[in-house]
Amino acid sequence: MPFFILLLVCYSLVSYSSASKANESNDIHNTVINVVTENAFPYQYIENASVTGPASKLVQHVLEKAGFEYQQNILPWARAYKYAQTKPNTLIYSIARTPERENKFQWVGHLTLLNYYLVGLSSSKLTQPVTLNSLKQLNIGTIRNSANHKYLHNQGFKYLHLLTTPEQTVKMLKLGRIDLFPTDYATFQLTCLHLMLDCREIVPIYRLEETSTSLYMAFSRQTDERIVNKVRQAYKDVMKSYARSNVFSLIKI
Repeated sequence: MPFFILLLVCYSLVSYSSASKANESNDIHNTVINVVTENAFPYQYIENASVTGPASKLVQHVLEKAGFEYQQNILPWARAYKYAQTKPNTLIYSIARTPERENKFQWVGHLTLLNYYLVGLSSSKLTQPVTLNSLKQLNIGTIRNSANHKYLHNQGFKYLHLLTTPEQTVKMLKLGRIDLFPTDYATFQLTCLHLMLDCREIVPIYRLEETSTSLYMAFSRQTDERIVNKVRQAYKDVMKSYARSNVFSLIKI
């Protein structure tokens, strides 16, 4: 009789453990991922009331592969960045992976590479030779809480004008309110075409080699590690399928 009871107890423990694992799996599967990003053509932008662009499509493909439902929001970068630092189950893209940010997020996968320049009007009369130090007395426009904002601040730039959109930087430059702003120049040219802005007079002035970096998709630190690992595996599977079909993950500019 005691042996029979022992068998029942063991069976109950195994059944409970299996049910518990199943419930945990279901809990993860039922999680809705909050996806935040900024309006940054050509990688992610709004078209016909939907979020699109190669980065957006890759993120969507990965989350669908992982089996997660998601809600996508385009926000000013500072808000998206703050949201991704404080809220669970939040995925942010396209975010520069810098040493300062390394431990602030759970990184999923690489999207593309950016080469940043400080750009300005071709008519600008700058002290020669142009060096980073020689530009510190100029008015610089930069997106609030961007990697470039942090870098320029840390380098001792005093006259930083914090903006929210690429359109603002172009308008401020043409109005003479700023002298330069940082951007990936190749992407900037496509952005001008997309926004129907005349940017022919805006040229590279100085390359910011230290801020040239890769863009990633990443989860908030508050997100369950099991969710992160599941999405990481889905990212690897999607990239393998892209490689087999000879499709690049993003536009190569």
